Amino acid sequence: MLILLLTMNLISCWLYQWFKQPILLFIWLLLCLFASYAWVERRCKVSVGQLLWYSLRGLLWLPFSGLLAFSLWRYCWQPPSQWLDQFNQQRWQILPLLLLAYCGLVWLAGHFSHNTWKESLLVLTGWVSRLVILAVSLLAFQVVITHLALPYQRLSARILWLFWLTGKYLLWLDLLLRLRQQRLQLSVKWWGLVLLLCFIGWSFSGQFFPRTSTTPQIIAHRGADQTSIPNTIPALKAVLPERPALAEIDLQLTSDQHFVVSHDADTRRLTGKKKIIANTSLATLQRLTLAHSHRSIHYASFGAYLAVAQHAAQPLLIEMKPALSTNICNQFRQHYQLLLPPGTQFHSARLQTVTRLQHETSQPVGYILPFTVTALPATTADFYSLDWHLLNPLVVTQAKKQGQLVYAWTVNQKWLFQALRQFGVAAVITDRTAQMQRQANQPATYTSGLMLLLLNF
Repeated sequence: MLILLLTMNLISCWLYQWFKQPILLFIWLLLCLFASYAWVERRCKVSVGQLLWYSLRGLLWLPFSGLLAFSLWRYCWQPPSQWLDQFNQQRWQILPLLLLAYCGLVWLAGHFSHNTWKESLLVLTGWVSRLVILAVSLLAFQVVITHLALPYQRLSARILWLFWLTGKYLLWLDLLLRLRQQRLQLSVKWWGLVLLLCFIGWSFSGQFFPRTSTTPQIIAHRGADQTSIPNTIPALKAVLPERPALAEIDLQLTSDQHFVVSHDADTRRLTGKKKIIANTSLATLQRLTLAHSHRSIHYASFGAYLAVAQHAAQPLLIEMKPALSTNICNQFRQHYQLLLPPGTQFHSARLQTVTRLQHETSQPVGYILPFTVTALPATTADFYSLDWHLLNPLVVTQAKKQGQLVYAWTVNQKWLFQALRQFGVAAVITDRTAQMQRQANQPATYTSGLMLLLLNF
């Protein structure tokens, strides 16, 4: 039965490659879940109704199961763009409610289990520990292969990733058993068959470890390197010698309708004094001193910032904050469209702003997504700015097929930059421009790509 379940798990990738239909993958996901519980409860006399209840309860653990059907279903389902946009705008209100609802369901499921809370906590702790040990062991093996410069680095990375998926799935089954006060028992012959099944899924792993890597553009996050105050003119001047492909900045609107370069909607983090930028005049903001060592640095109006970028011919990546209405974007276009350095681009976390900018400007416009737990929404954006934490090759491949690029933020680690080179992202937004530029000249290894896949797949 275990071999059948593992086979079902690997068939998920074939369904994804052949059909890419969310409904088929979702049905397959439910069948895998029901079969898993049928095997877990095989020694107990349970009715079909009880088995259905156990399966529904098992939905709580699906994000941690390693079931390919679950991961592929998420990245095959394309949410309505308007729904996703509303979720992004109100995520800090919605996410706590979702977390409370999840905790409530976990409590409800635990209320009907045979274990006490202390016993369940010990089971969960052991399960997490084994997951960590498995991931560290696989990664250590790949590091050794890379260090010895053996010609099998890509081969080993593909095998180890398949072992991760299979091992994670087996540990999930073991968790279900332990919560039912049972144990998962495997003999040597089982592991031989597991290895065989890993090779069955071989073709699917190839797209996660390509033979060639890309060299993404380097974008200075908030127009600064790590030693400067972001979104300030001194920071821009300091990063100019490094010649980033773009200098990313954030715009807010003051009470007297001037654009100021700032990421935050208030001044507390940088000045220690809380003033809402939208309720404060530009003159008042520029009298505030931004704390940084013993130097006095002030907020910059976009006009002054743009003059420096123009003089240096430095293209900008301008983030139009969601608080800026589409009418304000029109005002911005009228004042600055002809003054922007060639190659300047825009992006925004508000879909309506993205659409309006595309109609009113000739520059590329991107859509900022802080979450990528599903397929990318259907939009006309030229590129997507995505948080790297949940990024994987399936998302990048989808964007490429739609003729769109992927920018990853905020990339400050060497290994992460190398991993994203293998994923094929078009650009990375970083606080360490010079360091990432040096990394672009280094040969890419498969260790970093494996590490990122272990973290988010």
